[in-house]
Amino acid sequence: MRPQGGQSALPRTVLAAYAAPAFSQALIHGPVNTVIQGIYGKHFGLSLASIAAVLVIARIFDAVTDPVIGYLSDRYRTRWGNRKPWLVSGSLLAVVACWFLYVPMEEVTTAYFLFWFLLAYLGWTISEIPYRAWLAELSLDYNERTRIATWRTFARYLGFIAFYGIPFLPIFATTEFTPETLRVTALLATVALPATAIIAAIVVPRGHEGRPAEAPRLHAAWPALVHNKPLLLFLLTYAVGGLATGCAFGLLFFFVDSHLGLGGTLALLFVLGAPIGALAMPFWNWLAQRIGKQKTWAIAYTASAVFLLLHLWIPAGPSGEPWLIVLFVLVFAVSSVGVVMPAALLADVVDYGRWKFRRDFAGTYFSVQTMVEKGVEGLGVAMGLAVVAWFGFDPQLDQQSSRGTVGLLLGFPVLPVVLTLLTVPLIWNFPIDARRQKIIARRLAQREAAGARKQLATGGAL
Repeated sequence: MRPQGGQSALPRTVLAAYAAPAFSQALIHGPVNTVIQGIYGKHFGLSLASIAAVLVIARIFDAVTDPVIGYLSDRYRTRWGNRKPWLVSGSLLAVVACWFLYVPMEEVTTAYFLFWFLLAYLGWTISEIPYRAWLAELSLDYNERTRIATWRTFARYLGFIAFYGIPFLPIFATTEFTPETLRVTALLATVALPATAIIAAIVVPRGHEGRPAEAPRLHAAWPALVHNKPLLLFLLTYAVGGLATGCAFGLLFFFVDSHLGLGGTLALLFVLGAPIGALAMPFWNWLAQRIGKQKTWAIAYTASAVFLLLHLWIPAGPSGEPWLIVLFVLVFAVSSVGVVMPAALLADVVDYGRWKFRRDFAGTYFSVQTMVEKGVEGLGVAMGLAVVAWFGFDPQLDQQSSRGTVGLLLGFPVLPVVLTLLTVPLIWNFPIDARRQKIIARRLAQREAAGARKQLATGGAL
């Protein structure tokens, strides 16, 4: 089945097959997101300076390769489509690289760490950028895209839950992350990532890829980026929200550990929060079907700002632990919207780009979104750290000065709250709503039908 203009909903089997790689990607990303730096420093003997240098080089490499892969997946078509081959081949490369990254087979050096880290990033980029762009082609329907993004995000949350649950398996003597837990992660991912990619390639339709004439040329990519006003507004909104996210998560440890004295609760927050975030997704999908993606996203961000601000009144010590858990779980319950709705809205922006520029830039647009996401979240962390450092906050002190405490509370939660609220009017007034998206989809269908008739007439004349 090939959905056209939202005339039919994708079956759940197809949705599950499309979402499955997101589970495996989250599972294999888990160590890099949280623990691999500590394990390479503590267990494999690399200096923190070497690890930091590798991470910086990897980020730069990733920023360069994201738009390149996005453009190439737009440009080159195959008999299997222009997304599926990238997903499968990138997944195979990623599992090989991650096996050597997570389970070193020889003496670990900085060069070893750098080589396999870069290769892992390349595999992820090759598979994940086209995979994200595929969403825009599976349906042209405004609401169906939200449904697809919800399934994908739900699977992603399950992957994170699976990774964080590995240390709790009875085969381990401790619940800490160790080289042994990385080995188990690598084993599971080696099976799961290629398997789910192949299942998606077999079960999920190619989708609405547009006519071959819409394959973009390199010289057309830049105008399609800088002259697409909805895209620029989307990226601005996404960037401000990313700054808020980076600042909040960059300072969360200091707030929980140094300010509240509840450092031992930090892992529990994620163990409880991630499942709640996943379980909340059907509600947000239901709400978006009724009031639209923009309003749902704006409401969720407003609620997130309120829940974050309430952290100011959590008392330090054991009496504050229940309040911390409740508020953090509520933040997780609304934060999943910040993953689902942007992906669905960007798919609508892809349609606008196809209509205005007569080229399909889905991979390019999604790669730019990914590049912005990675960049601004890192910048948000740096910004938050700079604020608390300027006020004299010192995490090594048992008792902070009043100025240091003020600085920490400004960095978390006040600054993330302000940044989050700045995005709300931008989201609420985003120009491509359900009505306008249907108009764009109808015009694209009319243009494609006219092109098909012209091609048929030309062929008949020949």
